[in-house]
Amino acid sequence: MVAKTEEFVRLIDQALAIAEQTIKESNQTEHLHNLIAQIQSIKTKVQVGQLEPSTGIINLGLVRDVADWIEPLNSPLLSALGAIERYYQENL
Repeated sequence: MVAKTEEFVRLIDQALAIAEQTIKESNQTEHLHNLIAQIQSIKTKVQVGQLEPSTGIINLGLVRDVADWIEPLNSPLLSALGAIERYYQENL
């Protein structure tokens, strides 16, 4: 389980880096700041062992929230969030 958690944190860190870079290039700063806070909260829960397991059913809602305001829909940030969601559902 440690390896799965480490990989999940790596995906989270990657999404955080993309979100922070996107702030510099976007006019959606409020949305991005909220997203970063949400992702950091998930990371903290993972690190302290308090993230509820997905069991293949539950998702984190990251992609759904961001898809409402991000453009273009094939953005690197949305792809990174999709990778987090998939990993969560398939491995945690």
